[in-house]
Amino acid sequence: MPGELDHEANGLSGRQPWDRVVVDAAPRDHIVQLYQDQDFLNRAVCRFAGAAIANGEGMILVPTLTHWNAFRPRLEAEGVDVEAARERGQLTVVDADEFLPHFMRDGMPDSPVFLGLAADVIGQARAGGRYPRVRWWGEMVNVLWERGDVAASMNLEDLFDQLGGEQDVALFCSFLMDNFDGEVHTRMLPRLGTNHSHLIPVEDYARLEHAVADALRETVGPDEARVLEGRLLSDYQPPFNMPRAQTLLLALRQVLPAVADPVLQRCRRLYSASRAGR
Repeated sequence: MPGELDHEANGLSGRQPWDRVVVDAAPRDHIVQLYQDQDFLNRAVCRFAGAAIANGEGMILVPTLTHWNAFRPRLEAEGVDVEAARERGQLTVVDADEFLPHFMRDGMPDSPVFLGLAADVIGQARAGGRYPRVRWWGEMVNVLWERGDVAASMNLEDLFDQLGGEQDVALFCSFLMDNFDGEVHTRMLPRLGTNHSHLIPVEDYARLEHAVADALRETVGPDEARVLEGRLLSDYQPPFNMPRAQTLLLALRQVLPAVADPVLQRCRRLYSASRAGR
């Protein structure tokens, strides 16, 4: 169910619940990850790609050169023969910075041009029917986001969502974005909820759960926190499949914005402190 914390997956070989989200990605899933460090990005993308290769699916990666240079050795270390996968047509790697200009017009994506080019890439990744199921991870939307071209980034996400439905592929994108930023909760996550099925907000879901619970108790008191948590989770319809603690934060932002900011500030401190204390 959306918003539930997958406790069973959290205990599997020390993996996080997001691991199952990326490993088990199905056609038309559209997953978004928020990250702030390279290692979290590497782990998530390589799990997504490695699972595709192991499952006999076609895999499209559209990274910047810097990120590809970080992904490749990790994929190799996890048992993926990158060169062999590319030679047999199962792994397609496209440079994000080189691909973007081919469909951008006047600072915005040109819809027919993008959809046509992307469909060609997917067709090639299917390799004449050898890999009918295809996954796509890319960061062109994040390249635009980091440039400050927010409207273009979100427009491209809408086009990717359309592409996923039309081409029946599993999509995954990653944003360099701070999940403890109030503006991200107010503006960006609701917008991303219109064109994504799953949100991976942080690396460690258990730490987030503890941080949110403690921050809410510190802000409103333990008795009010219990009542408020139950009311928020029962009334709120989450825009993505995401961890329960994240659902609570977004519900709080919508219902009690004056309380949401101090809770989020405390969450940042508690989440960071718990990481430092590990």
